[in-house]
Amino acid sequence: MSWLRRLSRDRSSKGEQDLPMPSRPYSKDANNYDPQQIQSPPYKDTQYSSGFNSQDKLQSFRPSTAGDQGYNATPRGGPVTATDANTRPITSTTMEPTPDPLTKAFNDAIRPYLEQIEDLKNKVEDTTYQLQQLEDERADMHAWIDKRGLRADVPPSIANAMNSDPTSAQTLNYQLDRKMTVLNHDLHRLQDSLSSHLPTATFASTLAQLIPSIEDLSALPGGPALAFELIIKLGGNLNSHGGDEGWNNDADASSRAEFYNRLDDCMLDIVRLRLAPASGEDPPWQVGRDIKRLEKTGAFLRTKLGLQTYFPRSLELMKRGESRGAQ
Repeated sequence: MSWLRRLSRDRSSKGEQDLPMPSRPYSKDANNYDPQQIQSPPYKDTQYSSGFNSQDKLQSFRPSTAGDQGYNATPRGGPVTATDANTRPITSTTMEPTPDPLTKAFNDAIRPYLEQIEDLKNKVEDTTYQLQQLEDERADMHAWIDKRGLRADVPPSIANAMNSDPTSAQTLNYQLDRKMTVLNHDLHRLQDSLSSHLPTATFASTLAQLIPSIEDLSALPGGPALAFELIIKLGGNLNSHGGDEGWNNDADASSRAEFYNRLDDCMLDIVRLRLAPASGEDPPWQVGRDIKRLEKTGAFLRTKLGLQTYFPRSLELMKRGESRGAQ
């Protein structure tokens, strides 16, 4: 046994002599220290073999980074949830989600209806444009009628459309007054061209053509007061035809009385409108002043033309209205 121990010592001492002594990386002197002389020995796995399994085991112990797509790409704390997916920034490599089949079917089903709605919108726009054009044409036509003073002669359908204007009463009153003046002037000129006088019935029937238009004026807002004055003026135009030259015969007196009875019927409706609580005249109607004016004119006509009655029923209604207002 002693020879075996001696043989092992000889072999170990021989192995130590064959190995070179490693050089010291740096001396004890700090001034001669050179970091570049330090050489780290190459990495060698002494525990595991250099095969594939040893590297896999080392890789499994390495901490994964945010961009690491290796074996341990799952972040710490468990798998990615829906909340984490919404909060994580979207990179350029994010894929578009696959469309939901139910949503796609719904969109395909409503697409024809959406197209119909779009077509209807286009038709509505076209119709609105056409209506605007018609409105502009109607306004131009109404302006042309008013410029020539023909509002009193238009058909009822056009007159109703024109009367929707807030200033229609003032416009119609102006045109009726102008037309009345023109008719009166034409009648005077016709009378002057004849050697004999025209009968009063001719004047009365010509001027009576304006009564329906005056009644229409009284139905407009603010129209009763204007129609009241036109009725008085219309009777005065008839009074201007005639005189002391033998024209006041029985036929003329009868025609004049008949004409004034018709004026009194129209005036009676106008007075009712003006006395109504909802008339809304501003300023309020001074009924007593107009009563005195009509009575004074009637007394003159009675003396001058022999006219016995001048708006008798209208005057009676005005007096009753004045008495009620005084109470």
